Amino acid sequence: MNDIFYSRYGEEIEKTGKSMEKQLLEDIVPFWEKRAGDWENGGYFNCFDRTGSQYSNKKPGWFVGRNMYTFSALYRKISRNQRWLDLAELGRKYMETGFYAGNGRFQHMLSGDGQVIEGTTSIFTDHFAVKGLYEYIKACGKTNKQDISFAEYLTDTLLKNVKDEAILRTEGIPDGMQKHAVNFMTLIVLLEGRELFGDYYDRQLKECIRKSLYEFTDDGKKAPLEYVGTDGKPVYQKEGRLIDAGHTMESLWFSMYAGEVLGTDEYRIRAGEILDWVIDRCYDEENEGFIQTADVDGGKPEEEFCIVDYSGFPAAWDSKIWWVQAEGLNALFMSAVFNEDERHFQYFKRLYEYTERYFRDPQYGEWYAILDRKGNIICDKKGFELKGPYHIPRCLMEISLLAGKYTDRRKTSGGEE
Repeated sequence: MNDIFYSRYGEEIEKTGKSMEKQLLEDIVPFWEKRAGDWENGGYFNCFDRTGSQYSNKKPGWFVGRNMYTFSALYRKISRNQRWLDLAELGRKYMETGFYAGNGRFQHMLSGDGQVIEGTTSIFTDHFAVKGLYEYIKACGKTNKQDISFAEYLTDTLLKNVKDEAILRTEGIPDGMQKHAVNFMTLIVLLEGRELFGDYYDRQLKECIRKSLYEFTDDGKKAPLEYVGTDGKPVYQKEGRLIDAGHTMESLWFSMYAGEVLGTDEYRIRAGEILDWVIDRCYDEENEGFIQTADVDGGKPEEEFCIVDYSGFPAAWDSKIWWVQAEGLNALFMSAVFNEDERHFQYFKRLYEYTERYFRDPQYGEWYAILDRKGNIICDKKGFELKGPYHIPRCLMEISLLAGKYTDRRKTSGGEE
C-alpha cells in the first residue's frame, strides 16, 4: 500500500466513514425500520411519499429480497439489533407464502394482503430473493440446514434461468442480446454465496466477472456497454449503443470486491480503468453528479432511449437518479481505497458533497428519488416500486465499513504493509 496516499487522505477517509455511518444510523435506517414491516400480513411496505406517509400498500417483489438483505446485513455487520433481525425474518417468512411461485421463482408484485398482481416476470426478483436469503442465513449463524438447502436449490435454478431466452424476454431483453445487469446480479449472488457454499460456484462466478470486465466493454472506444450480442460482441444498434452509468459502476465495485475475496489484483485494476471511462463519459462536470445514460459515441442516446419511466416519473437520459449516485459513491470509494487512486477519491468527495446538498431531504429525512440535470427535484418520493431501503443503506454501510477497515489496518501496521 502507498504510504503517501494514506498520509494524505487517511484522516479524510476515517472521517468519511464516520459521516456515512451517522447518516445510515440516524437518518436512513430509522426512516425505514419504523415503516417497512407489515407485521399483520407479512412482507414489506415500500410506497412512501416525501413526508414518509404511505400512499400504497402494494408490495414489490424486489423488496422482499432487498429488505431481507439490508436488515440482515445491518444485524450481522453493524449491530446485533433484534429489531433488524425481526424485520429480516418478515421476509424469510414471506417466502413461504404466495410470494413464492414454486420452481425456484418469485412473484414480481403483490397486493397488501398478498394477492398476486404481477407474476414471475422479473429474473431480478429471483436474484434479490436468493441474495436476501443468503444474508439472512448468515445473520442467523448459518445453522439452518433447511434454509441452506433451499438457497442451494434457488441458486441452481437461477443459474439455469439466466440462460433461458423465454425468461429473459420478460425483462425486455431483445433476442440475440445479453444485458449487463443480469450478468452482474448473478455475479454478486454467487460471490455472496461463497460463505455458504465455498468455491462450489467459482467457475460461474469467474465467468461473470470476465463478462463484466471484458465482454460488456469496448476498449477501442473506451466504453462500458449495457447490451452486447449473445456472442459477446458489440452490436451498435438500438440498445447496443447504451452506456448505463449506474449499472456499470455497480458491476465495477462488485468486481473489485470479488478481487479482494479471490485475491485477484487484476479485477480491481481493470475495474478502476473502466471507472475512468464512466467518469469521462457520464460525470456532469458543470452541475456535478452522474447522468443516467449516454450514447456509445458520447452525449444524448437515440430518441427512444432518452426517457426512462420510474413508476410514473419520467427521467431523462441526463437526469440524476438516487441509485446511480449511490453506486457511484461505492465504486469511487472502493477504487480510491483498493487502488489508492487519487482521481477517484477526488471524484468521490465531489459526488458525496453533491448528494449531501441536493439528494438528502433535510426536513423529512432519506433521499429524494430523481433530480433534473441542474439539481431540481423531479420526484421527491422516498419509496416506490424501484426505490426503498437498498441502494442507499448498502452504500453507506459498505463505505463506512471499508473506511474503518482501511484506517484500522494502517494504524495497527504503523502506516506500513
